Amino acid sequence: MIYFKWQKNLAAGFFKRIWFCCVFSAFLSQARAQQPANESMKPGTLAYHLSTNAAGRAAGRYGGYSDKVVLVAPHSIRLTHYAEADWSRACWLKDVQGLSATPIGFSNSLSGQGLPTMVSPRHYVCATHMHPEGCLKAFLDTNNVIFWRKTLQRVDVGNDTSVGILDADLPPSVGFLPVLPANFTNYLPTTSSNVVQGIGMNQDMYLFGQPMTFGNGGFVNWDSSQTAPFGLTTNWNVTIRGGDSSNPDMLLIGNQLVLVSHNSVVQGGPNYAFQIPAINQAMHLLSTNNHVRTDYQLTGFPLTNWPKIR
Repeated sequence: MIYFKWQKNLAAGFFKRIWFCCVFSAFLSQARAQQPANESMKPGTLAYHLSTNAAGRAAGRYGGYSDKVVLVAPHSIRLTHYAEADWSRACWLKDVQGLSATPIGFSNSLSGQGLPTMVSPRHYVCATHMHPEGCLKAFLDTNNVIFWRKTLQRVDVGNDTSVGILDADLPPSVGFLPVLPANFTNYLPTTSSNVVQGIGMNQDMYLFGQPMTFGNGGFVNWDSSQTAPFGLTTNWNVTIRGGDSSNPDMLLIGNQLVLVSHNSVVQGGPNYAFQIPAINQAMHLLSTNNHVRTDYQLTGFPLTNWPKIR
């Protein structure tokens, strides 16, 4: 009887040790799985910079209308008086480079819906399911001067991305956005659970927090209910709605906006970094077809100032 109890206790102890080892092993596996996320967000990394850079600019503000709206149109919120439009001095992102790369509206539209974004002095990218090529576009430069341009041709490259070419170059005072380069995967987390601080834009001409994830290959996802570690709080976020399509989604690196995607659906858009060859090919085709002497291509924003995380 004693021997039987000893065997029973021995077996129980054995299974307890097995259970403990399994739980501990699972804990270690989970810790290892979470380690890249921690490494990618530690001080000095690009993801940490994106969060603290945005949060620093928002410090002391609540994230209300006057903080987010980038444009002041004294006699019309709906942008009908382009000649009176000015860049808002109250916007949390005032004076960052790249604001003017997106037009402030169209000649036949009363809102900031379906806006393209310039990626060269002559070329823009937009959502395929929107058609900004059908009207004149109003670009407001850094000196609050309006430049009107029309589209000569547009090419669809897939994944709801299209490229257009204007009838004339825009001046440096309007400018264009660099894009996130293909090697961003060395510098930013690429799992669906690691949120990166981005910047979004909607038809109300708001610039707001856009919590992004890069775990879906050729697609960037975002969720206005989330926050990036060390980044903006949810009151800075805005949920995408109908009419916001084509407006840009960006990262703020230093004082420069860097183009990542456009609003394609409520919670995501195509990752331009995976489309660079196709977009460059379309830009070359458009330049050739329209006898543009300068063969413009995308400008990738260099990330070498930040440590690689993989």
